[in-house]
Amino acid sequence: MQIISADLTRKIDLPGVGPCPRPVDIDQLVTGFTRLKSLRIYRFLTGATIAGDSEGDEVYVLPFGGAVQMQIAGRTPLDVTLSQTAGPHALYMAPDHNYRLTPIAEAFVAYARAAATGRVDCHPVEGRSDANAEALSFVLSDLSVGDDLPTDSNKERLIHILSGSVVISGQTLIETQTAALSIGQIGSVRAVDFATVLIISA
Repeated sequence: MQIISADLTRKIDLPGVGPCPRPVDIDQLVTGFTRLKSLRIYRFLTGATIAGDSEGDEVYVLPFGGAVQMQIAGRTPLDVTLSQTAGPHALYMAPDHNYRLTPIAEAFVAYARAAATGRVDCHPVEGRSDANAEALSFVLSDLSVGDDLPTDSNKERLIHILSGSVVISGQTLIETQTAALSIGQIGSVRAVDFATVLIISA
């Protein structure tokens, strides 16, 4: 298991937006994964629209602590507001689609990617988990002290700690850290205190 710490000072220059915080920036060069391509988390402020595309990947987009408007163009277009408090919590974007993301309120936004062929249509996700993709799945879970959350050792996994602290394979992870587990590595999440974790698998 690899433990990856966030860099709260990291920024990336987005076209038309300027320098934007990207504290979590994990890709295959870091993990060595073959299917799960990346997990990136940005902090977006209101007042700017971010444009991008899914390229040849399937993508989950999940905001935390705010809300964003997502406009998807392509074979299966969508126009939806994502929020952790009301309405859809996340969005699945198929390959070869373009998007425009407009923050309604300041939010951290996670993007998870894996290679895909386009067999699954774009769709909003109402709950706190989704496995209706070609390879990707996510689980967003709130844990009480002592709770155990198993993970699938047949998949590549990124386990990001949004709040609190947990123990995975005997190692303690704290808020903003991410555990990377390869296929075959056993990794159950146990909460040390109240915690919220995001698990991305492929």
